[in-house]
Amino acid sequence: MQRSERSLVEHMSHHRRVVPPVSVVAAYVLLAILWGWTWAAIKVGVDAVPPFVFAFERAVLVSLVLSVLSLALRHGFPRDRRVILAAIVVGIVNTGSSWAIIFWSEQYVPSGLVAVFGAAGPIWTAFFAHFLVHGDRLSPLKLAGLVLGVVGIVVLVGTPAADSRPEAIAAGVLLAIMPLTWAVGTILQVRLLREGSPMPLVVVGTWAGAVVLLPFALAQSGQPSHWTSAAVLGLAYLVIFGSCVGLVLQMWLTRKLRPTTMTLIQVVISANALLVGAFVLGEAITLRMLAGAALVGVAVVLNAVAGGGSRSEPATVASPAD
Repeated sequence: MQRSERSLVEHMSHHRRVVPPVSVVAAYVLLAILWGWTWAAIKVGVDAVPPFVFAFERAVLVSLVLSVLSLALRHGFPRDRRVILAAIVVGIVNTGSSWAIIFWSEQYVPSGLVAVFGAAGPIWTAFFAHFLVHGDRLSPLKLAGLVLGVVGIVVLVGTPAADSRPEAIAAGVLLAIMPLTWAVGTILQVRLLREGSPMPLVVVGTWAGAVVLLPFALAQSGQPSHWTSAAVLGLAYLVIFGSCVGLVLQMWLTRKLRPTTMTLIQVVISANALLVGAFVLGEAITLRMLAGAALVGVAVVLNAVAGGGSRSEPATVASPAD
């Protein structure tokens, strides 16, 4: 084979490795659409039901549905201790603590803004992936994006303070911290949850998340709940599309894409959530919110443009069993 022909074959082979298959792209787009609407569904729910109760009921229903489906479809549950513990930790941060923060915060912060805070996830994922994931190196361009993203987060933290309620300020701080836990969850998925059916792994995680949410829900059990038709529909959407479909799809996509590429989806989700919040729920979009979102968005774009880099060997990561 001539040199030019060999170069062309090598280029096409590299292109096939880099460009995701159509199924992956389609799943990515579907997940962005489904999760873009979850924030509005949460807002509708917490307006009628105490937030921790609403979050706990979602976690339990998701766990029950996926448990039945896993058994019916004969998807094997994990047996390896490290895998089980990793799935539990991922469930605690992605379902337990995150849902507690999100559901509580949406009482005081617009749903679209809550979603925008989540867009910082790729920034922290890029930082952790540099040390823990092969082929996802932190370059100078990514470092610049990290600094810019932190500035954007600082701007966003000040956004809810306009209503002068201390709860809104606390919500902003918690929402700023939340993407850090998402990054940890993503890294664990990449390193330890790459084998086995995604559905049972999600089941382990959602049950762990439900356990975390239980004491919070019990603390609010005496508060009145008004299960309106909108709240019921919101819960149904969150259970079926937001979790049963969304969480399994996310677990599957994490095995197909780089960690930072996977978490870049949150930028699209945030934009979708802002539009849904504005046009469906009538939420206001302030200049400060747009400025913070723009800084975070530019930071994420810098991360995407920087690419994955290269490393000779992956760094080791302490497993949850250590």
